[in-house]
Amino acid sequence: MAAYDLEEQEQLSAMKAWWDKYGNLITTAATVVLVVLAAWLGWTRYQSYQGQKATAVYAELFRAAESGEQAKLDLAAKQLTSDYPNELQASLGTLMAARVDVDHKDTKNARVKLSWVIEHGKDDLLKDMARLRLAALMLDEKVYGDAIKTIDGGVTTEFAARFADLRGDVLVEQGKLDAARAAYKQAAEKYGDGNSLKSMVETKLEALGGS
Repeated sequence: MAAYDLEEQEQLSAMKAWWDKYGNLITTAATVVLVVLAAWLGWTRYQSYQGQKATAVYAELFRAAESGEQAKLDLAAKQLTSDYPNELQASLGTLMAARVDVDHKDTKNARVKLSWVIEHGKDDLLKDMARLRLAALMLDEKVYGDAIKTIDGGVTTEFAARFADLRGDVLVEQGKLDAARAAYKQAAEKYGDGNSLKSMVETKLEALGGS
């Protein structure tokens, strides 16, 4: 073996001392990184697998809705919310099932489904869609106070105009016409020019004697 000169020996000694002090820590840290990486990759695969299964159930629900098979639709909706509550398909399927309930005049079950999306949904847009539909049901059932409570709160920009519009409808039914005008004006502003819904709101304003 070739002899090291004094400087090289000192460097080797320093490296050995450093490794003796920090080697175990580095090995442990590297092991932790590998474990975390493996867990992340496994979780990603698991999520993908869960998403695929949720999509299959959602497809069953969609077919049941199209064919009018209420029992199959309800079964698929329950499976989505119980087995895949964190998947987007759970909210989408539950919203569709609630729509079918309304078509069949089963507003009680529709309200339960819409409430599930509001409480457990993972997408803000879908949660706002559920809130809007639930408030509209409450308006039809003349439960005006509950409708306003459902409308109140933060809302995504995409649904801001619809919420203001519906608020105006509820306030009209409550006889609060000044507040209804303010809500309709806000809705018209948020709908913007060229939106057919803005024309409808302006018609409501004219009926209330406002502009």
